[in-house]
Amino acid sequence: MIQFACPSCQKHYKVADEMAGKKGKCKECGQLMMIPNPVVAEPPAPIEDPFAQTSQPDPFDVNAVAAEADNAQAYLGGAELPGGTAFPPEDVPVYTTRNTSDGPLSGTTPELSYEITQRPDFSIVKVDLEQGSKIFAEPSAMVSMSPTIHLEAGFKGGFGKTLGRMFGGESLIINTFTAQQGSGEILFAGGMAGDVAYYRLEGNSIMLQRGAYMLNGPGVEVTGKWQGAKGFFSGEGLVLLKASGTGDLFFNSYGAILEVDVTDTYIVDTGYIVAFEETLDYQVTVLPGLRKGGKLKSFFFGGEGLVAKFSGSGRVWIQSRQVTSFLSWVNAFRPTKSN
Repeated sequence: MIQFACPSCQKHYKVADEMAGKKGKCKECGQLMMIPNPVVAEPPAPIEDPFAQTSQPDPFDVNAVAAEADNAQAYLGGAELPGGTAFPPEDVPVYTTRNTSDGPLSGTTPELSYEITQRPDFSIVKVDLEQGSKIFAEPSAMVSMSPTIHLEAGFKGGFGKTLGRMFGGESLIINTFTAQQGSGEILFAGGMAGDVAYYRLEGNSIMLQRGAYMLNGPGVEVTGKWQGAKGFFSGEGLVLLKASGTGDLFFNSYGAILEVDVTDTYIVDTGYIVAFEETLDYQVTVLPGLRKGGKLKSFFFGGEGLVAKFSGSGRVWIQSRQVTSFLSWVNAFRPTKSN
């Protein structure tokens, strides 16, 4: 098994040995890279024969030196190699671990380059666009932009998708930023004091809590999805936001964002859910062990113990704080009018 990390974002991979020498893009940041050869334990050094003749490589062999240089450049710079293949191939399982530190995150995709700084408390997203490129964001998310960027506000995705975003807690209007007069940069900030996460959609879908959507690149559609009764009792509303397609998505939270890989079952308090992949199913229930009266109260009045029970295989993003708990704490210090 070969273990290596993306030279750009340090995302770790494990692939089969037969994938050595093949090339592809990092699933996290889009960096082009080559899978290195497996590390093989060196055999014990043989006993040297003092009378044996040895041969050394010719230091003046120009062709050999050039070939080694080309190989090194291909690995470091991601040059196209003969016999290259897409990474990772579908028939080879890939196991990943992700960096959860509070340092900056950056990456380059086919549509844009981005950097997320000031994490996890007051995160800011810097997006670099080439001339002619676009990005879409919720109103009031833009902090600053280059003079080469053109802003246009309007509806996006037709009446049905626009209405779905409204029911999902987002604005009817979407701002479109286009690099019209050359390349430029835009700074975005979320409405909540907290973290920002990046997610690359590859023809799949991801569900977002109300207010979590921030911005997206071309190829991504954001609309609402009816959740029925379980959405109502979860406290997140009857409609969640659904992002689908192929492209870049940024979403924010209140507090820091933690990413969890779910392979079987996982339980999360409904107030702490930021997003989850649609490959996961969920049901709203109460914590195990509550007495019958406590279960009934928690279910109908949204008290402590109401949770989402995820099942299947996929990822869920949770936040380290929730707004309702903060408001309950602040309420005790709220000035009151004396009679």
